[in-house]
Amino acid sequence: MFARPRKQRRSDVNERIKKIHSAIADKLLSHPELFEQAEHTLETRYQTKMMRYGSYLLWKGIIEARDEPELFKTLLLADDERTANLRKETIFTGILSEEEREQLQ
Repeated sequence: MFARPRKQRRSDVNERIKKIHSAIADKLLSHPELFEQAEHTLETRYQTKMMRYGSYLLWKGIIEARDEPELFKTLLLADDERTANLRKETIFTGILSEEEREQLQ
């Protein structure tokens, strides 16, 4: 049996998560009212200590860029390790339907 190295698997997972977040960004930008849901999730996670202050600030900065679509997408889809880790604990749960997520596979 062929097993992929851990680094390759991590890279594949990060790319799938990034692809999902690209679709999330498109949907949020075309339906700005959905940002309220993400902001609620962000505040709830922070207030219940499920998120550290640094992550809170990064998410807050990304959300605040929503009036500049290109900047919003650039921040959300950045390739640095910190943003990749941030996307793994996304505040954008429930933005895409299960059907929309499946279409991305």
